[in-house]
Amino acid sequence: MDTIRSFEQAAMECLSALYEPSEGREITRQLLEEVRGCTRTQLLLLSKDTLLSPAECARLERMLHELSAGTPLQYVLGYTYFAGHRLTVAPGVLIPRPETEELIELILQHPESRTMHRLLDVGTGSGCIAYALTAGLPEVTSSIAIEVSSEAVPIASANFDTLRKSTGREVHLWKHDLFALVEEDTPPTTPLDLIVSNPPYIHPEEAEEMTPQVLLHEPHLALFAPESSPIAYYIALADLVAQGYLRPQGHLWVELNPLYASATEEAMLDRIGRERAKTELIQDLSGKMRFLHLTYCPPA
Repeated sequence: MDTIRSFEQAAMECLSALYEPSEGREITRQLLEEVRGCTRTQLLLLSKDTLLSPAECARLERMLHELSAGTPLQYVLGYTYFAGHRLTVAPGVLIPRPETEELIELILQHPESRTMHRLLDVGTGSGCIAYALTAGLPEVTSSIAIEVSSEAVPIASANFDTLRKSTGREVHLWKHDLFALVEEDTPPTTPLDLIVSNPPYIHPEEAEEMTPQVLLHEPHLALFAPESSPIAYYIALADLVAQGYLRPQGHLWVELNPLYASATEEAMLDRIGRERAKTELIQDLSGKMRFLHLTYCPPA
């Protein structure tokens, strides 16, 4: 495995049990780009007989070993790209999904988002949502992210440090639990313009449909909703709105489980008061009802 050609052959054989050939080829190229420190174009211009150094071979072999054990590529690389930003990820933090990028795009494109000053990201995980919105919304002056996982908090903190160094914009990270926050019932003196969340929404019964790479390696705390109430997190988010966390005409955006989309919408309206909120369910690019947008509109 001392040339690019021999590594590609070994990698495709190693990955064939877990990935389709097209996925295997893409992963192989990403590994070579990472280890060689080159772009895709530079890699394609290299001869297949280009020799790999002993250090490069050792690192590639280690990466292949981790991948063959089912470790997701993003954990092996130590980073992923989300909404155009490179973010650190590691075991213990949920790998950001394309659907969540769709949520970010919906928020950034909404006309009222351009004038928002204060936002809260509930269950920030890697920090991907708070990072992308703080970087992308020009008028944000106060950005807060909460996360309960002791494993995820350092990862989010590292990403927010990167954001501050590269843009001068800051996210304040708070290790806290959503349900505890609801129990405290202490809304901010100045209500928020925006609350956003991608909470755990997979019912445990859906686990059998998930790939081993996800089920065995990504944090269940960030994946699975309580079995007794798969929409419990959404009810808690509605409680925050009802308690005064969101200003009149403020917005709540959430990613949700398409299986419970209507039930989630109804439960949140019941909790806040149907005369105090307007909601819309929005499909993702695959046609599944994946997002809910709520506008808080209490009577004057």
